[in-house]
Amino acid sequence: MIKERTFLPSPPIILCLAAIVAALIIPVPAYTGQTKAAISGPLHLEDCLHIAFENNLDLSQAKKGREEAAFRLKQAEGRRYPEVGMGAVSGYMNAVNKMELGDTTVMAPAGIGPLTIPGRSITIGEHEKADLFVSLLQPIYTGGKIEGGIRAASAGYEGSGHQLALIKNQIRQQVITAFHEATKARELKRIAIASRKQIGSHLKDAGNLVAQGMMLKSEMLPIELRRLDMELKIVQAENAIARAAASLAERMGLPPGQPLDISTDPEPPPPWPIPAALASSTIQRPEQQIAEKQTEAAAGEIDIAASGLLPQAGLTASGHYGWPGFTATQPGWEPWWQAGVEVSWNIFDMGQRKNERDAAKAKKSRLEQARASVDQMISLDRINTRLTYEEACQKLAISKEKVASAQENFKIKEDNFKVGMATNTDFLDAHTELLNATSELALISAEIQTAWADYLRAMGMENWPQETSKETP
Repeated sequence: MIKERTFLPSPPIILCLAAIVAALIIPVPAYTGQTKAAISGPLHLEDCLHIAFENNLDLSQAKKGREEAAFRLKQAEGRRYPEVGMGAVSGYMNAVNKMELGDTTVMAPAGIGPLTIPGRSITIGEHEKADLFVSLLQPIYTGGKIEGGIRAASAGYEGSGHQLALIKNQIRQQVITAFHEATKARELKRIAIASRKQIGSHLKDAGNLVAQGMMLKSEMLPIELRRLDMELKIVQAENAIARAAASLAERMGLPPGQPLDISTDPEPPPPWPIPAALASSTIQRPEQQIAEKQTEAAAGEIDIAASGLLPQAGLTASGHYGWPGFTATQPGWEPWWQAGVEVSWNIFDMGQRKNERDAAKAKKSRLEQARASVDQMISLDRINTRLTYEEACQKLAISKEKVASAQENFKIKEDNFKVGMATNTDFLDAHTELLNATSELALISAEIQTAWADYLRAMGMENWPQETSKETP
């Protein structure tokens, strides 16, 4: 007697199966690598840029666009080669070919006389028809259509590389701006906390003077209001930090709510004055290179349109296996082939192809004008960004002097207030001047970094001095 047995997997196998099912069902959190990078340590600006270049969605789209342009170029080059196709035809004809034979008279031997053979109808083929075929077409002369398509597609592919570089430059500038917005907000929070501490110390000194009868109690109210102002500035700075961090995370290709641990190390100061080699640089920017490739693509489109005015020639060949064949009595499946040269030439089309060629020429002329406009725009951009950077550098030097003077003035007023030689108003005025000077210095310090990065972008560079080996997009 055979007993039925049930297979039960062992516990290790069950655990492995459960792990596989969980891996398939439970979604894996995105940005795992980036999360580890944020947790591993403080992120410097270069770290943020590296993560952005790996994960930014705008840059990913540009990379896909370059892949698309590469396939377009391969497609255009493939038109040089023969096209091979195959097909089948099957159908029913309501009438088939027939051959009518008339009466035929022949001379018979003597005594019999002429004999007449009546005519009859002979059917050739069948109502049903089928054909299996393989065809080949090799272009011989297209009037420059294929070459023009390759020229346009090649320019599009090269232009996609410049577009990728342009997007990368834009992302670089956006990440740098967001990074320094975060550092600026963090510095403003630090200044507000330090100012709150100063006001707290001033409250204690004012309380001692009130206890000694050297100060009215009502004069404590402006100090308390100033303390509340500092609390408000801290809240505003914290919100600014959160907004800047969310913007930075989004530009880095991370979820906007991703926590970021940004380094507190100050970025190295940019050079001042501007190096002469940098100011005189004439490197082409991606916008200029894109405009050039658009003009080249338009020239290819002219060749394509002009080819419509010329004859087209190609070698054709086909092999067939069909039914019915060419037998009049018993048609059957039979093979046959044919080969030849196909020539076509559009002689009259109400000027459609001529207008298409003229439109392509007008487009090329328009793009050449756009290229000149881009040059002017870039020249203006370089002037404006240079002036902005120079202004920021000059403001920074002045702001540092203001902070030093405000700190000295505050120290004097603070010491004088403790011994009754300065009023509460004098102290608060000195505190306001110091707060404004230090806040202004924080703003300008961030502005000078973003202005320098913007000037490099305008000059068509990423860093200065330039790296000897630069990755090609």
